[in-house]
Amino acid sequence: MKHVKIELVATDKLIHYINNPKKHPEIQINKIASSIKNFGFLVPIVIDKGNEIIAGHGRFFAAQKLALDKIPCIRAEHLTPEQIKAFRIADNKLAESDWDQEKLTQELKILMEMEYNIEDIGFNDKEITRLFPEEEDVEEQIIPELYQILITLENEEQQKELLERLINEGYECRALIS
Repeated sequence: MKHVKIELVATDKLIHYINNPKKHPEIQINKIASSIKNFGFLVPIVIDKGNEIIAGHGRFFAAQKLALDKIPCIRAEHLTPEQIKAFRIADNKLAESDWDQEKLTQELKILMEMEYNIEDIGFNDKEITRLFPEEEDVEEQIIPELYQILITLENEEQQKELLERLINEGYECRALIS
């Protein structure tokens, strides 16, 4: 196995891979930035020998948002161009899995009892309510009033653009076709 070294690289020297297939909406970048502020930059970005990002675009965008001068990186010089292209996808795809709901609920409950704000670790109000439906006091603390609006647009393209913009701003939205 190839030994890797973590190095601090100037954020402005890193190159965003323009064809990165993973989307990073603003709400996600904000959550990653919050995580970096709360816990530190614990997961390095993977880069090639020319400083182009292979994996960690979300962390890179969060670092920019936080105006970090240098961030930890692992230089994957041992990968071929084909392996780099494949790893960009594999890094995100292989991390997908379901939660063990019982264990997740136990861990979150402990954090909540410790008065830790679990929204800081990426869970929104709707997810928290789903995990703790029986706890009325938790529900009252975290569920804001819900409002709905109806917007009529001229075509599907306008609807798609508006929906994407609102989602990127952190709103929970869905498109309805009449």
